[in-house]
Amino acid sequence: MLYDGDCPLCCREVDMLRRRDAGKGRIAFVDLAAPDYSEAEHGVSYLEGMERIHVLLPDGSRKLDVEAFAVLYEEVGLGWVSSAA
Repeated sequence: MLYDGDCPLCCREVDMLRRRDAGKGRIAFVDLAAPDYSEAEHGVSYLEGMERIHVLLPDGSRKLDVEAFAVLYEEVGLGWVSSAA
């Protein structure tokens, strides 16, 4: 998951997902605002990442926006939240 580490709302969501993940490592959190963020490594520019929520999957595909949250919530046992809409 790419997120903005300077955004309080983003950080609250990341904190919740980290707690739910409980150290299982199902989600890798990458701070776009970190000085060491690498566009080359992740294939998403800073500006592109700031415009939309991105989840980068192991197969190289991306999920964006609501689909990104659906993937994240499924990983931490909250899939019912995104399927209720």
